[in-house]
Amino acid sequence: MLTRRMLISMALLAPALAGCQRPSNESDAAETILAQERHALDQWAAGNTLGYLDIDAADITYFDDIGAHSRVEGIEAMRTYFTSLEGKIPPHQYQLVDPKVQLYGDAGILTLHYNASSADGTPLALWKATSVYHRIGGEWRVVHAHWSLVEG
Repeated sequence: MLTRRMLISMALLAPALAGCQRPSNESDAAETILAQERHALDQWAAGNTLGYLDIDAADITYFDDIGAHSRVEGIEAMRTYFTSLEGKIPPHQYQLVDPKVQLYGDAGILTLHYNASSADGTPLALWKATSVYHRIGGEWRVVHAHWSLVEG
């Protein structure tokens, strides 16, 4: 028979033990976010700049070190901006270094390094990026992204 002390101990330990494993829905969400980002980046690396828009929310905001030094606001402004980059982003290979997804309910923050290289392996650029995702209508969408070149 369980004593009162054992019941209290179990009640106090339960939250700590539950936190030891990431719930599968969080793990699934993190995997979904990373898969979506990889798909969009595959499009980008193939030279299809507009392919990245497939994962963006209608009210996205965006900065980068190419030409979006001022905030780009909204999907149509993103379409205009990324259209202006067509033909300027050479097809390349890339590697994601240390991607991390942090989940906070219906929000997810993805941070990563993006190492771009030519087909022969010559380094082209090293980027650091943050994408903020929001679950909208059951789908994860980018509501903000910021890409910066790593210097030095």
